[in-house]
Amino acid sequence: MAVSTNPWTARLRPESGGRLRLICLAHAGGGAATFRGFAQDLPPDIDLCVVRLPGRESRLREPPVRKMGELVSLLGDALADQRDVPYGLFGYCSGALTAFELARYLRERGDRPPAALFACACPSPAMVLRDSGVHDMGREELIEHLSALGIIPDTILSTPGLFDMFEQSVRADYEVYETHEYVADEPLDLPVSVFGATGDPSTTVPTLLGWREETTRAFSLRLFPGDHGFFEKDRRTLTAAVAEDLRTAAAARTGAGR
Repeated sequence: MAVSTNPWTARLRPESGGRLRLICLAHAGGGAATFRGFAQDLPPDIDLCVVRLPGRESRLREPPVRKMGELVSLLGDALADQRDVPYGLFGYCSGALTAFELARYLRERGDRPPAALFACACPSPAMVLRDSGVHDMGREELIEHLSALGIIPDTILSTPGLFDMFEQSVRADYEVYETHEYVADEPLDLPVSVFGATGDPSTTVPTLLGWREETTRAFSLRLFPGDHGFFEKDRRTLTAAVAEDLRTAAAARTGAGR
């Protein structure tokens, strides 16, 4: 893993010097390790930058962020040096909602916007189940919920000491996701690519299609067989599609002089 001097970002491979960049945000409780496979699969012309939030991995001792407004404000500043080339924002699960709100925040600030937004395994922002109360669940109920999703290693869920280190960050991330109030606004002026699975308990096809209302540009939905684990099972197909869509979006933005 290459060293990053910015605590908010992790480099899972050396900077490629590529003309494009993909900035990735993980699921609730997730960190840079979520995207190790992306480091293997993304082509060399796309630089990979993974967001590392407080409260996990090398930032374990820092208090996690619990509110969306604070989080996107911090990310807007922390990722300023990553917006020097055309880039895409990729969010997995709850990370997709953060990526969406970050894109909105950058628009409001007049900063360089992403060329494209990628939402994976997440309902559209208007359709997130904000009353599910996962962040307030009892410990055993929370473990059962996370186990059903299948994205947290069983070793973490079944080992009290490991889960102790993990629990604070996953609760904080769910609090960000569940307590954020969606406000209808002008759709984003950038393409949105959505990825989901037909048997994922956290989404349905209608909630994935809801992302279409959040863009004035191209929208695509790619569905995979299986459940929430398609992110890893079909990773190579997923990353190939992301690379293709990011190149297309960046070329269109450059061609339009934007």
